[in-house]
Amino acid sequence: MSTYFNDIQAALDTRLASIAGSPPIAWPNIEYEPTGGTTYLRPAFLPAETLQSGLGSEGLDQTNGIYQIDVVYKVGSGRSSLVDSVADHFKRGTVATYNGVNVRIRSVSIAPAIFDDAWHFVPVSVSFQTYTEAR
Repeated sequence: MSTYFNDIQAALDTRLASIAGSPPIAWPNIEYEPTGGTTYLRPAFLPAETLQSGLGSEGLDQTNGIYQIDVVYKVGSGRSSLVDSVADHFKRGTVATYNGVNVRIRSVSIAPAIFDDAWHFVPVSVSFQTYTEAR
């Protein structure tokens, strides 16, 4: 049994966790309660369709997608340079690896800031690509 999808997400999660001096991370499906207006990161794994990229039944599978990292901080606390730090950590060409699966970063960009009650967050979108054995 292959674990490619899990490995892709684990490679990206591991890369995120390696940011020096990173604030807390609110991992998906794990309860997290921010305390006292503390800045934190909130990742989401958003894979797109997996397509056959080579000829024949043994052609490699290509999976693209977005790894979105919300940089969340308290409303009224001003602009945060953490957005740029996260983007720099996932710069184009970076390869994250987990369990033998290499995930290449294709690009990184941000979206407009969003306000949610007492929180302000900026989505950092990391576009990724990987090739794995055929399923």
